[in-house]
Amino acid sequence: MIGGVFFPKKSNNLISNSWLKIILGSWDDMGNLSWASACLAHIYRSLCNASARAVKEIDGAMFIFQFWAWEHLPWIAPKVDPDKEWGPDHPLRHEAYGCRWLGETTCDNLGAHKLEEYRRRLDHLWEAELKFDPYPERIVAHHVHKFPLHPGQWCTRVPLICHHIVEWHLPDRCLRQFGREQCIPLDVPESQKGYHGKDGRQGPTNWPEEYKPLIRLWNVRQGQDIVTASHVGRMGYHDPYLETYRRQSVRYMTPEGAADGALVRNFFFL
Repeated sequence: MIGGVFFPKKSNNLISNSWLKIILGSWDDMGNLSWASACLAHIYRSLCNASARAVKEIDGAMFIFQFWAWEHLPWIAPKVDPDKEWGPDHPLRHEAYGCRWLGETTCDNLGAHKLEEYRRRLDHLWEAELKFDPYPERIVAHHVHKFPLHPGQWCTRVPLICHHIVEWHLPDRCLRQFGREQCIPLDVPESQKGYHGKDGRQGPTNWPEEYKPLIRLWNVRQGQDIVTASHVGRMGYHDPYLETYRRQSVRYMTPEGAADGALVRNFFFL
């Protein structure tokens, strides 16, 4: 489960020595750990590493990222046969929403797609082609009910820690995904950016001691969620967040996409 499902590395199903203390510990200790946040930290770091130009492989629990992509970008998702889809009353559908993709699917619409085609589609993506909040209310309500003590934890700015890995969970960069009004996000404090460079090759390290300031932040995460109004309708072109986004972000993946974007902007402002 550790080496092959939730924390896979490019070494196939092998696991590092750092997991042995946990595996050989008591079940009670294992149950008190936040496995989901550690898995998410591992996914974030895997995506970060894979963005380097020379990297051609990726590790991490990519099935979780794939499910996220299918839900939010329906045009890349396979088609689920409604006659063979797991019904809403199936017990596993209430525990893991991703199980709905375990029905019989067809991928005919994706067979001819190449990397260049995906980049082109992303460069020309319209807001209507992206589902910011795709999950049915009954699913959200079910999972909120499972965590009554921490109902807003998915909107908390907090460091996610997995051994040497530290990745920040920054929901204020994608608040519309949580049904909230998007504000201009805060930057990570300069004093904490250096932790991102830790890659586990520093030799024997006492990570709990090394990350003591971050662990303190994690321990007081309850009640620190981002609070904004509910999001209603579409954001205007001159919304403060969009103005900041256009000024600071790399908006296109290809030169062709940038040229097409400039053409569209000029057309709308004629």
